[in-house]
Amino acid sequence: MHSTLSFALILAGILIIVLGAITTGIIIWLGFRRPEYRRTHFTGHTIGTVERMSNITSNDIRVPLVSYTVDGQTYKVAGPRFAGRTDVFAEVAGRQLLSSSSNITADGELPLVVKTKGGTSSAQAAMKERYPVGKNVDVFYDPNKPKHAFVERDAPLSKTISIILICMGGVLAAFGIAMFAIGIVILAHL
Repeated sequence: MHSTLSFALILAGILIIVLGAITTGIIIWLGFRRPEYRRTHFTGHTIGTVERMSNITSNDIRVPLVSYTVDGQTYKVAGPRFAGRTDVFAEVAGRQLLSSSSNITADGELPLVVKTKGGTSSAQAAMKERYPVGKNVDVFYDPNKPKHAFVERDAPLSKTISIILICMGGVLAAFGIAMFAIGIVILAHL
């Protein structure tokens, strides 16, 4: 019975270590490497046209579908994307105290993090107003792979969130190492 337990702990430990390492690697790529890659490789610029609001969301907010042309080839990209969203709710006895609003404006700089009061409906309405069908918008793309692009500006993963997720991956891997070690100790004492 102890040998079965030790092998189970060893196997579970290895799987958890691998899962923690993969999680950490993905977050390092998304949070640190990918933004640098996009800064240095997405140097092409063109003007795209809003076709419609897409079914793709960024932090629960639908973003426009934009078509753009590079070297005679037409591509589509959904965007712009947001790095995060913060909601403010205040209800007393089921009644909302704050009027519905967001920090997305019809023109000017687009926020990286959307701030809403009273839900995402105000942000969604602001997106429709900011990106009507036919509007021209900036599209930045990788000249070597023009189908890789973003609208207006890139929205990298927050550094704080990246660090927190990397720590969680590290804790997961450490837990796996502990399980593996316990399995080895049990196996050695048989």
